[in-house]
Amino acid sequence: MDFEDLVNTPRKIRILSISVAFLLAFPIYFQIMPSLIDDEMMGGGSSGPSGKWTVGFVESPITLQESTGLLGDGDTYDTFFDVITELDLGYIELDVDCNDNDEPGPGATDSADGSSDVSGAEGEFEDQEAEGPCSGGDSGFTMRWDVTHNYTGQNITVEDMSEGEIRSMWNDGGFGEGTWAATITADINTAPIVGGFVDSDEEYDITWTAMTYNLVLEPVVEVET
Repeated sequence: MDFEDLVNTPRKIRILSISVAFLLAFPIYFQIMPSLIDDEMMGGGSSGPSGKWTVGFVESPITLQESTGLLGDGDTYDTFFDVITELDLGYIELDVDCNDNDEPGPGATDSADGSSDVSGAEGEFEDQEAEGPCSGGDSGFTMRWDVTHNYTGQNITVEDMSEGEIRSMWNDGGFGEGTWAATITADINTAPIVGGFVDSDEEYDITWTAMTYNLVLEPVVEVET
């Protein structure tokens, strides 16, 4: 069969024309459609409708507790906290507690000094320095780094936002994992008494906390009365 046999009638010409058009359009269709689908999803198809939502946080802390043992004046202790999680991170916190209960009177209370090293954590975090007296109760010092911006863990209500917009606001951006470190330095204040000194060392309790969370969203349905 030669070409003339394919076009020797009007019907054959129409069939050939349709076949050629289909062969040209078929690859173009599959080249264009993925981009159209992506554009539709980015334009709001995946984020859903805007409305009023209750935003909640189901928290799961990851903790590490350790003690320095007895440290003399100027002695240091290095502490490390490795964070790996599949959940979002709200914040990282370091709490150092101590209780100087062996001094004969006021004016000779031991204290704790601390400096962080966040170079091993994913993201841009600033190192901190802190100090505090070992006076019992809320003693020592605390350092905190927000991984999710302005994280509080408190339930809130938002309006005129889609689910996608809310989730884009409350997430850790893939940051916070890695090794968090700090150095604790003992500051011992001794009070002389007859026969020597009462206090020459102090023990410090260290607690690291990585607060992870799941975001819980519930649409608010307002009933008109």
